[in-house]
Amino acid sequence: MKRYRLAGVAVLVAAILTMPRGSAATPVPPPSGWAVLIEYDSYRGRYPDLAVGYVNSGRILDALMRRGWPPDHILLIRDSPDGGVLRHATAWLAERVRPGDTALLYVSGEYQFFVGDLSWNTTFRRLWRRIMTSRRVLIVETCFAERLTAATAGIPGLALPAVGRDELDWWGFHDTARVIEGGSFTYFLARAVESQSGDTLDFAEAFGTAVAGAQEYFRTVVAAMPAALNSFHTRGSYPERLSTFPNPRLVRGTENATTDR
Repeated sequence: MKRYRLAGVAVLVAAILTMPRGSAATPVPPPSGWAVLIEYDSYRGRYPDLAVGYVNSGRILDALMRRGWPPDHILLIRDSPDGGVLRHATAWLAERVRPGDTALLYVSGEYQFFVGDLSWNTTFRRLWRRIMTSRRVLIVETCFAERLTAATAGIPGLALPAVGRDELDWWGFHDTARVIEGGSFTYFLARAVESQSGDTLDFAEAFGTAVAGAQEYFRTVVAAMPAALNSFHTRGSYPERLSTFPNPRLVRGTENATTDR
């Protein structure tokens, strides 16, 4: 697979077309979905780079577009040098989302970067509340992902962590028949979203399917690779000793998060 680097990229997948407004009698459009996809693979020496070619955000982007999400409803951010990227991402959603719409935020990268450099624990909860819909969806593909999704507790919507609060997130760096490049949770989540029938996306259902897929993948592939297990052991983690791994928990607000787009 061809490797590529993007530094400080923020791309609106398609330019927003401004149309003349109709009269007051114009019907209100049905609920729709808006998404910001954030992935950090390069850290300019601050943390080890994650050489996966931005495959994680690419998979979610492809899944949403195949399910009919308009390109101008998706903002793609990769390796942005902006320390206020969380504020800007949530503001982009807040400016567009109407009550009843789905607001999806996907983040992927190094856990310490989100906590330390982006001050997740002190800023995210306040920012997440500013999006005025009960159908918020947060998806996190990092080590200790459940620690990040915990910030949404009690706020209507869903939060989908790739791994539990004390679990490491193993990414494949070779796209082969056996090893999934990037995060396995994102891989199975994107497939689950694409395979759902009907006009709605059920993220809670997709979460359960993705976790089951990631657990089976770890048991049959990762646990059979000494080099992969060694990457856990060097950090004091022995997931092969558990009956199942990973073991993330869905964070659920007061309403399900589904969308008609």
